[in-house]
Amino acid sequence: MTRVLSFINLKGGVAKTTTAVQLADTLAFMGQKHVLVLDLDPQTNATLALIGEDRWARADEEGQTLAHLFLDLLHGTRRFDAGTAIVKGASNLNRVPPEVIAQLPSGSRYGRVDVLPSSIRLIDVQDRMQDISARTHYSVSPMDVVRQRLAPLFGQYDYVLIDCPPNLGFITQNGLEVSDHYLIPTIPDRLSTYGIGQIAARVGELRRARHLKLRCLGVVITKYQGTSTQHRQGLARLPGDLHRAFADTGEDAPILRTVMPQTNASAEAMSHERAVASYRDKYGSGQVGGQAAYKYGLDLADEVEALLAAAAPVAP
Repeated sequence: MTRVLSFINLKGGVAKTTTAVQLADTLAFMGQKHVLVLDLDPQTNATLALIGEDRWARADEEGQTLAHLFLDLLHGTRRFDAGTAIVKGASNLNRVPPEVIAQLPSGSRYGRVDVLPSSIRLIDVQDRMQDISARTHYSVSPMDVVRQRLAPLFGQYDYVLIDCPPNLGFITQNGLEVSDHYLIPTIPDRLSTYGIGQIAARVGELRRARHLKLRCLGVVITKYQGTSTQHRQGLARLPGDLHRAFADTGEDAPILRTVMPQTNASAEAMSHERAVASYRDKYGSGQVGGQAAYKYGLDLADEVEALLAAAAPVAP
């Protein structure tokens, strides 16, 4: 069964994309899963981390990014093709050449990350999403584009990870519409956690109005610095803040046990051009908080999989 998980925070710089990319790598190359990353964030950071600038530029020029999916609906064009747009064998951890991937039987089991690239053009799209209904003679809702045009492909994957923009607009709603759960990566400080209440309230409204199965999988602490008084105090304060934020939503938002530390390796891992020999090499073997840096990604993947397996559906 395919699990669809969105990543969202209203503040930038909280390692939202870094967390999504590392989880994709971990599930694929350490867990031997097929993972699809949908990059809905116009900053395109997940795309660049997974396929690099040259491959991204080619996709953008050829009209094969998620921005072009929406632009086709706005302009009445047909450039975007989902099957062509998916970049198979992304990540610098991939060892299977694209031409080999194309020749493998559809049921072949090996770890792989695929990506549907983003584009900075999504910035312009965001301001025009409300026009999609009229432009398509009301056959497509601005919130249903991903559900109608991309969700049928999800069954090919074990996991679909969606990197959402840092807002609650139509593009983010497209990601949430097709998700089973959403995860909130955050630094444990006031600025990074301030918008969680707004996320909880808005998602609760969407779930009821749109009859969604969506629920919050939890909050994952990122860029944690154990020597920071602000981080320690914020982590202690967070359970109460989350209880208040989700009080009227009918659900809880657990704080994941795995706390992702601030490391140089995690920042460097977002460079696709960097040659890496292994997962351990990419995410760091140096000791942080009593264990090797790369092991935090393994712990996070194990915890996410356990939470997804145990999660019960939430009534709209």
